[in-house]
Amino acid sequence: MSSEHLTKLADDLDEMQRYLDRQVKRMDTVVDTIEARWQGPAAKAYRRRHRDAAKEAVRIRELMKLIEAAVRMSRDGFTEQELDILAAFKRIQMSVDVDGEAAELSTPNTGSPPPAPRTSRLQDL
Repeated sequence: MSSEHLTKLADDLDEMQRYLDRQVKRMDTVVDTIEARWQGPAAKAYRRRHRDAAKEAVRIRELMKLIEAAVRMSRDGFTEQELDILAAFKRIQMSVDVDGEAAELSTPNTGSPPPAPRTSRLQDL
């Protein structure tokens, strides 16, 4: 594989990390909208599932960072120092606060209170 192809692959991996973050934040906006009208145990369970998805997205993003770095280093062959750097990356990856990162990507709706439940005018009859 040519140096240009490896650079393109690494750039694509970098862009995919940003795309993944944007999608999780977009999904969070949808969950916030749903939460504003939906209360109770089902809404809380839905939020938990969303948080779980955000945690997985953080894990995937961290793996993509590692792969991107490896691809960039592989363009010219690995030196002993680069192998040491890869080992350091793995240690860093293990130290990432997945829960904290997921919380940052997926925050509960803290905006305005939910609207009053809709009622039927048939009840007025």
